[in-house]
Amino acid sequence: MTDPSLPSLDTRISRRLAEVLGMPLLCPRRACRRTGCCAAAVSADGEPECVGALQDFHRNLFADQRRIAGGCAARFSRRDPLPEAENEAQTFMLRLNLSAAVAALAEEPANRPALRGWLRRLRLPPLAPPPRSIAGAFLRFGRVAEEEETFVEGGQ
Repeated sequence: MTDPSLPSLDTRISRRLAEVLGMPLLCPRRACRRTGCCAAAVSADGEPECVGALQDFHRNLFADQRRIAGGCAARFSRRDPLPEAENEAQTFMLRLNLSAAVAALAEEPANRPALRGWLRRLRLPPLAPPPRSIAGAFLRFGRVAEEEETFVEGGQ
């Protein structure tokens, strides 16, 4: 049975994904920055407050990742295996989103024993940094692009 004091699963996934992507360090909320945990309100679009201030590219990346993390959570609910990754980039993305989904699902104590069993059955690739093909997007996630920064500083 779901704890009524917990936010919805979608809200928990959005917050945990924001944490995995390092958004609390960029958040305007002091509580998020200090704890490194997302405590922001989540909009009707499923975005924590700090994600709403991102550039469109980063907001779209966040939305895509949130959709994949939700898919991982749905696979847990059905006890299905995860899809096979075809390359390093997909492997990294799958692991990133799985960690957000598992963290969100584990907030509900009743899920924890089943989560442990499901994770043991999965064959997860070893933890690795993002491959070069996508590393730039994750290293710059949430930061203003240099050309925009120059434009803003120029006062135009």
